[in-house]
Amino acid sequence: MVKKILSIVLWVVTAAALVVLFIFARESYLDKPLQEVRIMAESDSGFVRRSVLHDEIANECAKAKVGTVNMVRLQRHLDNNPWVESNASYIDLKGNLNVRYKEYVPMLRVFSNDGRSVYVTESGYVLPPSDTYTPYVLIASGNFTVKDTLGYTLSDTLDRDRNLLNALHWCKAIGKNRFASNSVGQLYCNGKNGFELSVKGLDMRVVVGDTTLAADKLARLEVFMKRKVNSPEIKNMKSINLNYKNQIVCTKR
Repeated sequence: MVKKILSIVLWVVTAAALVVLFIFARESYLDKPLQEVRIMAESDSGFVRRSVLHDEIANECAKAKVGTVNMVRLQRHLDNNPWVESNASYIDLKGNLNVRYKEYVPMLRVFSNDGRSVYVTESGYVLPPSDTYTPYVLIASGNFTVKDTLGYTLSDTLDRDRNLLNALHWCKAIGKNRFASNSVGQLYCNGKNGFELSVKGLDMRVVVGDTTLAADKLARLEVFMKRKVNSPEIKNMKSINLNYKNQIVCTKR
């Protein structure tokens, strides 16, 4: 009976000692000066300058202790960056602040008739332009409506977004065609919501219309270019229309 009591007392004392050690270690850890700020990018599109972000956070946390770093404010700061898709921050046992983020990757830049522009990702997320960085992506211009509030995903149920979605569809189709991705310089949406392409080596309109059979239209454009690009008669052509199934309709100047 005495051994049992002693065993219980021993376990209680051991548990209490562990709790005290844990509290002491935690307080010692929280009172430790913050060491390095480490910035890690899962994807780097170029919109977010890692050195600038590092300096912003380092200045905010200068001379801070581990326990005084405002992780909520840091999270909010990253969440408010329009080009950051996701982020996570933590302080490791050595006292280093680790910040990991992932940027949105734009696929298309769209210019509206009123001169405003936005970037669109593969998933249809709309991003604002940057004053300090311009990525190399396909350009679309013409009959587009751009919202004043950015940072939203395009909807196929809204008329406002329809041309933007169609431009993105064309962008994806062009990206899947090696010839088109190397030859198409720009998309244009006309007043009838039809699309035209600007093609390297062709001084004429290339009409493709809506997104129906987009891959087939681009394949026919490739055939036409390979057969006619060096032909003298191409100089007399005003436009090429690929909007008819299994046909290429040319208009003379």
